Amino acid sequence: RGFPRRPERKPFFARCSLCPWPVTSRQSPHRALAPSASPTRPSPAALKPRKNHTHQTHSPGTDTTMPASIAVFLCLLSVANAAAMDPAERETLFLVMDAVSSDRDWRSESPDPCGAPWPGLECKPAPGTAAPLHVTRLDFGVEPNPSCKDAATFPPQVLTLPRLQSLFFVDCFNNPAAVTALVLPSANLSSSTLQQLSIRANPSLSGVMPPQLVRLRSLQVLTISQNGLVRGEIPQGIGELKSLVHLDLSYNSLSGPVPSRISELKGLVGLDLSYNALSGPIPSRIGDLNQLQKLDLSSNNLTGGIPDTVANLTSLTFLALSNNGLNGHFPPDLSGLRNLQYLIMDNNPMDVPLPSELGSLARLQELRLAGSGYSGPIPAAFGQLASLTTLSLEDNNLTGEIPAGLSRLHRIYHLNLSNNGLGGAVPFDGAFLRRLGRNLDLSGNSGLCLDVVRDVGVGVGACHGGGGGDGSLARDSVSSAARGVMARGSTDSFRFRLLGPVCVVVICIFLSSE
Repeated sequence: RGFPRRPERKPFFARCSLCPWPVTSRQSPHRALAPSASPTRPSPAALKPRKNHTHQTHSPGTDTTMPASIAVFLCLLSVANAAAMDPAERETLFLVMDAVSSDRDWRSESPDPCGAPWPGLECKPAPGTAAPLHVTRLDFGVEPNPSCKDAATFPPQVLTLPRLQSLFFVDCFNNPAAVTALVLPSANLSSSTLQQLSIRANPSLSGVMPPQLVRLRSLQVLTISQNGLVRGEIPQGIGELKSLVHLDLSYNSLSGPVPSRISELKGLVGLDLSYNALSGPIPSRIGDLNQLQKLDLSSNNLTGGIPDTVANLTSLTFLALSNNGLNGHFPPDLSGLRNLQYLIMDNNPMDVPLPSELGSLARLQELRLAGSGYSGPIPAAFGQLASLTTLSLEDNNLTGEIPAGLSRLHRIYHLNLSNNGLGGAVPFDGAFLRRLGRNLDLSGNSGLCLDVVRDVGVGVGACHGGGGGDGSLARDSVSSAARGVMARGSTDSFRFRLLGPVCVVVICIFLSSE
């Protein structure tokens, strides 16, 4: 599981314009050969003596290169100057490899890692210079990048690489018998050039959320996710990371409040704090994040109402607040959420009437409000949600009839209104029922009925008389249409029973005539 071996290493002279042919790192300069030459036998052209004309005129295609030994020497000198790493930086990289990889041969196999980089390693010179090369990207854990050994430990010194811009540890620390701590160095972080840090899917990574994170001022993307042993509070100083565009701290064991200073991250586009143990209210100034497109605070222990300022998130397309303790207040004006496409708020004890304002969210595609104690009727305005594909209102306290406008939602393919107190005739025609099929669930509403018998399995019986009537269920659960089918079957059976004697009489008459 160590670093992958690479028989196809890049030639050291690939960037050298002075070389007429590449010379690999394993060749001696005295054995450098042209591409047409054999590695053991020189070509005849190479052995043929050259004529020395002082005033020779060269036509196109004529060899004008300097002697190979001089060219190789100049290339070696050029590449040595351009590709050499700083010794201290190279040693830091080797320490990182020692902590993560089981391969112990990299010091001898790759004495100059930036000269022949492997997958997952990128090197570049500092801006405005040609030398030396610096490590700018390290990516561990997912092929073709280097995999991690069973006893891999998190190497804090990796964040002291002076020009590092991107760092990834994905599915790297996953041995339950080798738990490693997430610890960052305290020095040299404020001047860090790191722009992207992703530490994801490491079940054996432990420790508190490092407070030193707030000193990585160049960070644009911070992902510390799916590391179940990472705990503690989100640092209040998170507001110092003014360059952040995406912040993902989901699927950890974080506790405490959502920091109020998170509203200072004005450029934030994505915020995901889901599946933690965060508590307290949603910060009232969350609406200051006017660039935010995704907000996921689901599966925490958040309480209180939904702040009115949420309606200021005019760029928001995805809002998930499910599986919390949110209750009571719902913003009275949602017109600012004109770009919202997904609203997921299942399993919160809201205990309020279902807000009719939700019907103004014209771009809404999924609306999930199950198990949240909503009461009253389903607003007729929901019939205006022309883009809606999923509506989940099950396990609430809804009453009244199903709005007829829902039958005109031509894009909907999943509708669950089960386990409420709805009543009356279901307003869906046969085409609607067939289109949704098993994706329609109306069960658990004792007052609902269908005006005709349809084999669609929606959990609703037939109305009295087959025409709706008062909407009450027929006690025998059989409609007049079904009785008609049974009557026709009885008549056919009677006719079949008479057919036998008639045939016998006909046969007897035929035989007597013979």
